[in-house]
Amino acid sequence: MQVLVTGGTGFIGAHTVRALLNAGHKVRLLIRGEAKMRQLFGNRIEEFVVGDVTDETAVKQALLGCQGVIHCAAKVSVDPRDAPAVQETNIGGTRLVIGSAVNQGLTHIIYVSSVAALYDGSAQGLSGYSPVGRAQGAYGQSKVACEHYVRAQQAAGAPISITYPSSVIGPDDPGCGAPHQGIKTYLAGYVPVMPSGGQWIDVRDVAAAHLRLIEADMPAGRITLGGHFLPWSELADLLAELTGVSKQKIFISGGLMRLIGRAFDGLRFFRLRVALPVTREGMVYATRWVKLERHSAELDLGMHFRPVEVTLADAIASLFAAGEISSRQAGKLARAL
Repeated sequence: MQVLVTGGTGFIGAHTVRALLNAGHKVRLLIRGEAKMRQLFGNRIEEFVVGDVTDETAVKQALLGCQGVIHCAAKVSVDPRDAPAVQETNIGGTRLVIGSAVNQGLTHIIYVSSVAALYDGSAQGLSGYSPVGRAQGAYGQSKVACEHYVRAQQAAGAPISITYPSSVIGPDDPGCGAPHQGIKTYLAGYVPVMPSGGQWIDVRDVAAAHLRLIEADMPAGRITLGGHFLPWSELADLLAELTGVSKQKIFISGGLMRLIGRAFDGLRFFRLRVALPVTREGMVYATRWVKLERHSAELDLGMHFRPVEVTLADAIASLFAAGEISSRQAGKLARAL
């Protein structure tokens, strides 16, 4: 099958592209520049269109002749001054890519959504059939708006599947995104232990789910990719076990972490040169996490998620190989390379 992937040089997108290529599919990419694509895939990509997901001409050209599309592209930023660009890229890009795919009659359309589109702190759990959530930050609000649009297309009969990955980690992250930044914090020696916990899924499992959806006869509707939930204290213990490096736990209240996140959000208006590690919205998720169910992927797609120990070990080894963490932080995982 000829499949267009947007966001193919990002973390989820790159692993999805490799899964498609390894299964024998023809992959076309919509990219903003060729250099990163060649760095990631060499000469394995023969067809690509240079352009943006908000460029109607480029999107329609990229979709021409394809039977499937996987829309991974999104702009993620916590800087409030980036809000217009986040809205334009995520909402405008999704409407253009998904809408054009429907209009051109593609039979396999996959939209990669986000937990931010579903989050409800009062819910007992989240699934693909939970109501659309209410987000506070620009990114979350953009994913909520996209969710409303894509669900409306589904309701009208379009052959769309939606995936909802939890925090995606694993090897070979081109941009060292927020979940890996969080792991780096926990490897630094002093571990903040908050209420609640995190839910992790291996990027290779996300890619495998996208491959199965492309190869399915019918769209699967809405698939949550929940992976594994770990309380923060258990994550700290597991990281210590995997690296052989002891961790000093610092217990912090959820209210304080959310207050710190709010303060950092305010400081971002000044565009400080120092990276600010948390946001209020991020700390709401971190301290009031609502579990994302995993059974739809296991039952509908026949998925078997990798053990979280394997995923974390591979992620840490990859962070060390990329120079993101020191040999001391990686511990025995560095020595094993």
